[in-house]
Amino acid sequence: DFVIGTNELERVVEACADAAGSRSWGGAPEPYLYHEFTPRVLSTPGYSAYIKIAEGCDHPCSFCVIPKMRGRFRSRSLESVVREAEGLARRGVRELTLVGQDTTSFGEDLGLRGGLAKLLRELGQLPGLVWVRFLYCYPNRLTDGMIEAVAETPKVAKYFDIPLQHASPQVLKAMRRGSGGDRFLQLLARIRAAIPSATLRTSMIVGFPGETEEDFQALLDFVQAAEFDHLGVFLYSNEEGSGAYSLPDAVAASVAKARQRKLLAAQRKISRHKLRQAVGKTFSLLVEGRSQETELLLHGRLESQAPEIDGQVYINDFAGTEPRPGEFRRVTITSASDYDLVGRLEEAHSAEPTTPRMGGLVAGVRLVEIQPASQGSG
Repeated sequence: DFVIGTNELERVVEACADAAGSRSWGGAPEPYLYHEFTPRVLSTPGYSAYIKIAEGCDHPCSFCVIPKMRGRFRSRSLESVVREAEGLARRGVRELTLVGQDTTSFGEDLGLRGGLAKLLRELGQLPGLVWVRFLYCYPNRLTDGMIEAVAETPKVAKYFDIPLQHASPQVLKAMRRGSGGDRFLQLLARIRAAIPSATLRTSMIVGFPGETEEDFQALLDFVQAAEFDHLGVFLYSNEEGSGAYSLPDAVAASVAKARQRKLLAAQRKISRHKLRQAVGKTFSLLVEGRSQETELLLHGRLESQAPEIDGQVYINDFAGTEPRPGEFRRVTITSASDYDLVGRLEEAHSAEPTTPRMGGLVAGVRLVEIQPASQGSG
């Protein structure tokens, strides 16, 4: 048997070929970073794909072990990412989602200033692509230049995923992240002033060691004031090797779960209110095919709904022929639930989105258990 680390993916074939196990594998491997020539098999539908633009992380968040697992932050070159995107577009990809442990630091290690903004503008010029979005923004790295690039590039989704993790200054200090709810509200106000239609997503951790009732109340008050469109709430996971592993004043699991439920209940009201404002309006929709819930419904997503993590639109009526997965159509929203929408497809006129953006109306929440790597994203 061989144990292959995250920096040794290119040695998998070599290990399999050495079935006798006679080779001695010595020395630390070079930090791994895939490139545009790395063979890829898309695990996503053919019309949507992810591109990892960087690997590793330099942030010292005390709850996270990603720097130990993935190493120091290292970017791919802008040219490498653009070439991969061009290849995916030629294969029929219409929606591109950029990911990394910290997408907002893209290019900094290579001496490229404003790297993410430049990348977004480059990708926005590629034929074939319709939506380009990026996830995992670190809040203190989100610059006015990045916001301007999103605002000024039509193909870039007006969507910001900014994992804030908490709002209490005391908890954020213990997390080694700093800042606080007031400064976060200022950041959100800057985004909304520049892009009134912006969709905002975040994630929070409850039950961090030392989190008091006052700290949680500050978080709850912040979420109610911020009115995010999408919110994930994770239970703190005490990961061995993290800076917070030996912190005192652990929060009881029952208390953490109660706080999670309370925060999600508050967000559910925000979500319901925002979704109901969409009823009667028409938007551009990416059709994704028959719903997994029932063969009687189609489903798709708006620009304000990222793949896999946000809500969706269920289609119970359409004009003309049934659309194909990956096709863009206009949808009129007819009803709303807490997290999802129901709509009617209009006659097909153009494959490209032409309708106004949703203006932060779509909202969603996913109740999930924390995974070791998830706490460290952003």
